[in-house]
Amino acid sequence: MARSPRPLVNRRMIVGYTQEGLAEALGVDRTTIGRWERGEQLPQPWQRPDLACKLHITMEELDGFLRQSDPEPPTSPVWPGATSLGI
Repeated sequence: MARSPRPLVNRRMIVGYTQEGLAEALGVDRTTIGRWERGEQLPQPWQRPDLACKLHITMEELDGFLRQSDPEPPTSPVWPGATSLGI
C-alpha cells in the first residue's frame, strides 16, 4: 500500500485546482494527477518545476511532499517463484 499523499492533495486544493484543472495546466491526463496523489507514481523530474510553480511552492517543498508519497517497493517478488529459483 502506498503512503499517504495528502500534502500534495491539500496543496492542490489550497491553490484552487481540481485534478482536471491541474492536469490541463500541466499538459497531462487527469489520471496522472490521481496516480501522483495516491502515491502510485511520481512526477517525472522534468515535470516537477512546472508542478511546483502551479502549486505555488518551492522545489524543496515539492520534494518534501513527494518523499511523503513515494511509492513503496513491492513486498513480494514480481514474478512468483523468482525467489525459489534464485532470480
